[in-house]
Amino acid sequence: MALHYKVKKVRLNYQEGKPEGYKLQMVNQPIIKEEALLEYISQSAHVPQSMVKACMMAIAEAIRYYVINGHKVSFGEFGKFHLKVENTCVDTPEECLADTVKRMTLCFSPNADIKDVLNKAGLREYKTLSETTN
Repeated sequence: MALHYKVKKVRLNYQEGKPEGYKLQMVNQPIIKEEALLEYISQSAHVPQSMVKACMMAIAEAIRYYVINGHKVSFGEFGKFHLKVENTCVDTPEECLADTVKRMTLCFSPNADIKDVLNKAGLREYKTLSETTN
């Protein structure tokens, strides 16, 4: 398995004297919609799509409930969910209040098996059809 990337020109930090450079950027395929995901899971697990959807909705609600109540949620073979808070740095503990929070994000950390698959996957430069015919 190979993950595709493309080379992208980016702006760098002007203070270091390098105004631009190049980085790898992953090439993402179109988003898989819920219907396609439900169909795939339904066929793989031999369970009706309505049952898969009901389970997915219940799982989403459970994750939402526990994370909002301060828990990290371990989802077995899949990974863990937790909240991340980004806030403004202040000078004293007394100034560290809820209004210093910039945003809260639900984070996902894949389990070791998923990380291992990603680490073993090769990288291959993505070429468009016009680039391969030159």
